[in-house]
Amino acid sequence: MYKVLIVDDDRIIRKGLSASIPWEDHGYQVVGEAGDGETGLQMIEEIRPHIVISDIKMPFMDGLEMARLIKENYPEIKVILLTGYEDFNYAKEAIGIKAFDYILKPVESAVLLEKVSLAATEWEQERKVEKKMREAMPFLRQRFLKKLIHGRCQEDEIRKELGFLGLELNGPYFAVFLVKVDDYHGDLMEKEILKFSVYNICEEILVKERKGIVFDSDRDELVLIYSHQEEAETANRDIYDLAEQIRESVKRYLKTTLTIAMGRVFKDLSGISLSYEEARSAIEFRHLIGKDQVFSIADTGLPRHNASLQGMDIENELVMKVKLGLKQEVLTLMEEWEGQLLQQKYISLHQVRLMAIQMVVLLFREAGMWAKEWEEKNRQELVSHYNVINELQTIQEIIKKVTLISLDIVSHVNARRESQKHSAIKKAVKCIEENYAKEGLSLQDVAKEVHISPTYLSILFKQEKNINFSEFLLETRMKKAMELLRNQDLKAYEVAERVGYNNPQYFSVSFKKYTGYSPLEFKKQE
Repeated sequence: MYKVLIVDDDRIIRKGLSASIPWEDHGYQVVGEAGDGETGLQMIEEIRPHIVISDIKMPFMDGLEMARLIKENYPEIKVILLTGYEDFNYAKEAIGIKAFDYILKPVESAVLLEKVSLAATEWEQERKVEKKMREAMPFLRQRFLKKLIHGRCQEDEIRKELGFLGLELNGPYFAVFLVKVDDYHGDLMEKEILKFSVYNICEEILVKERKGIVFDSDRDELVLIYSHQEEAETANRDIYDLAEQIRESVKRYLKTTLTIAMGRVFKDLSGISLSYEEARSAIEFRHLIGKDQVFSIADTGLPRHNASLQGMDIENELVMKVKLGLKQEVLTLMEEWEGQLLQQKYISLHQVRLMAIQMVVLLFREAGMWAKEWEEKNRQELVSHYNVINELQTIQEIIKKVTLISLDIVSHVNARRESQKHSAIKKAVKCIEENYAKEGLSLQDVAKEVHISPTYLSILFKQEKNINFSEFLLETRMKKAMELLRNQDLKAYEVAERVGYNNPQYFSVSFKKYTGYSPLEFKKQE
């Protein structure tokens, strides 16, 4: 039954309304009566009626004020106002506070019952809508968050949607993480259970820290949108701490490892899509950096974001792989595209040519952002490519043409990256050779001097020198120590100090381990 509360300062009218209508026969129950608005509000708080029937003119608190407070605190309750005065101002106020209806006294039982029935019907419909909205909320949130990371929302639309969906992203600094389980074991059900468990850990940490939102993407990974209210510098430090906390928690509680790739921190909600693109680019280097790692776009050596890639269709996926210099992935993607086109029975050669031209134009436009030298050198060839593609007679020929253009850009990207790597290593080696005598010289110190991240510098040493940073520093110090012992009349502790060792004993142990001789034995040999 629907619960009805009657509020009127005239006791006779209250009793008349309560007794003159067979409420229960129609599915209603009068659960209380009140003589003024204040008492009415107290009863509403206790019994939570579905419908309130109230006079307007009452002492202490009139019906309009009570109705306004009901709408503020209990918006689901339907309020029907009664008055003995045919005053338009009352009607206008009743509409303003969104009362369900406004009836003049004396009230006919049939009219009041009809209004109550309509109010009950509206209440029921609203509850059904609310239920559907609650059931649809996970889907609506997921759909919105996907639009958000792909940059398909304006800032005012984002804020409106966040409020409607009950999502908190206060900012003003934001970054995106991609969280990927390194190894799945077992069947599909076990895989989903593990992914859900990782999701729960991420959500628990984010709720505790009040730092953002996590959701499941269409890919085999979770997306985490980080939100930070303090300074940008603090945010940049905090993202690593948060990512490490997630990685370590998953490792401890689920006995499995994660790879977490991060975009940079951006200011304002519009930067979320840029950070997502960077995280997406960074995770392509997972095979190189290794599993069970937290790393950012800066650790991959890629240039900072210069262009927006919208969507994940074949064109934009090709651009991303070309930008990353992934030759084999480009070849695989082109083979897959060729296979898809050949399987489509009703696609015309003209349509394929148009798609290929669109793809080449997009490659040139995007290359102008992150491979400017290549684009400037080949800009005049764009018309030639257009004409050649329009003359090609098979899908295979068209795909081959797009592939060759793509691989040419890949070669340029990789050559430039190799040059940047050599330059960075050259600077790092020079820094070590100039500062090896500094006690406690670290990877972080050298990375700071050459303006790259410690993780990326460590990767470069392994790739370029086939040894890690510590081994190279040791080798530099030992070679210098050998030179000093040969050419100068110095004590072992003096040599130790000149090559960065404050502890002579530790220097002697390191020297013997490196050369097979103690400093004294080495000096005597010479």
